[in-house]
Amino acid sequence: MKLIEIGKKYPSSKNISGFIELYQKYFSGYKDKKINLLEIGVDNGDSLRIWREYFINANICGIDINKNNFTINDVEILTGDQSDYKFLQSIIDKYKNFDIIIDDGSHQSKHIITSFKFLFPYLNNSGIYVIEDLQTSYIPRYGGSRINLNKKNSSMNFVKSLSDSINYEKNDKPFFKKNNFDGKIKSIYFHQNIAFISKGESTNYFYNQNNKLSISDKIKKIISYFFKF
Repeated sequence: MKLIEIGKKYPSSKNISGFIELYQKYFSGYKDKKINLLEIGVDNGDSLRIWREYFINANICGIDINKNNFTINDVEILTGDQSDYKFLQSIIDKYKNFDIIIDDGSHQSKHIITSFKFLFPYLNNSGIYVIEDLQTSYIPRYGGSRINLNKKNSSMNFVKSLSDSINYEKNDKPFFKKNNFDGKIKSIYFHQNIAFISKGESTNYFYNQNNKLSISDKIKKIISYFFKF
């Protein structure tokens, strides 16, 4: 059964938002594989029921800051804060790595960024990290702004900044320092209110790697860094 058809059986908000159709597109290659899936944000458990029925060979774990009074067969549901490093480490200690991570948690920018920075290193190559409901990036109480679309540390601007890590080999600015995501992100796809981030090693084709800059070019490069020429 296709994911869209399974989704219709459960009243998950992912149906209303149109996310199910997108998940069908991005997740179809994982359907019958033995994968580890982590979903942040459990709510009433409908999305976990969808994943359990679709990914028949998967290990599935859901986490939520609120304790839930229901169980789902062959799904582990844990109670904890998505921004608590100790709690996240306990999950990694058990599952080691994940192939799919879905953040449908608090939607607070600071929590989204904290979870991503901690969990992304434990996402397998060719794995997918999904961040839902990015519209909250434009709402002040979630750490965003309706006016300043370039607000530092909003969830949307954090995800947009990751696109530089796809192309970091072409960064020709002086004093450049590689960050933890450079060369490890294969692609980022934005759809309305949701982003799909695929992990994968880069080709390591560096800008000007075979060309030696003259002294004057080096000086111009440094000057442009400070004066933005």
